[in-house]
Amino acid sequence: MACSGVNKVDAILFFLVCSNATPLVVAASVAIGGQIQVTVGLGQHVPPGGSVILPCNYSVPSDDVRPLVSWWKDRGLVLTRRIVYEHQEGRFSKAYDEWEGRTALLRQASLQMTNLTTDDSGKYECEIRVPLKYGAVRGFINLDVREENSSLDEVTHSTVFIVGVSIGGAVLLVLMVAIAAGLFSRRRQSKNTRNSTKYCKQTTAKA
Repeated sequence: MACSGVNKVDAILFFLVCSNATPLVVAASVAIGGQIQVTVGLGQHVPPGGSVILPCNYSVPSDDVRPLVSWWKDRGLVLTRRIVYEHQEGRFSKAYDEWEGRTALLRQASLQMTNLTTDDSGKYECEIRVPLKYGAVRGFINLDVREENSSLDEVTHSTVFIVGVSIGGAVLLVLMVAIAAGLFSRRRQSKNTRNSTKYCKQTTAKA
């Protein structure tokens, strides 16, 4: 969890509100910048096809202030981050691109997303902005969309592979020992046969 453009960052307990989502951590981050405070939940793991609510709440100095709420995905360079949703009370509320029709703003600034796919995985940014007056404050949430059993399957496959290799190595070792023992036995029998033949020849010569 990280917040940028803030004077202070505190962590407090916070119970995530979501649907079909398993919180990775039950906590929250509070970002304070100037006179704006933003509270967001931490990372969540959701299976494909599910839905989730990314919690985000804010406080501003006056009830008359109508901040611009913006949700972004994979914030990095300004040219690479993508706008997901924008909302300003009394003016507009709009979803963009592939999030159109499956996102909505709940409560103050929480983002609801439905019909999730693995492409939705990434870092999401809740930005609360009051231009020319209080500036902007941001909080971040990581979303991981994948099958719940995918990690378990990977571990299981790795374990099966390791066990298989171990068993195969043990079998090979046993075969090598058996072959070596067989060769040693044959050499010993051959040596005994030669010694026996030599003894018989010596006995016959003396007779």
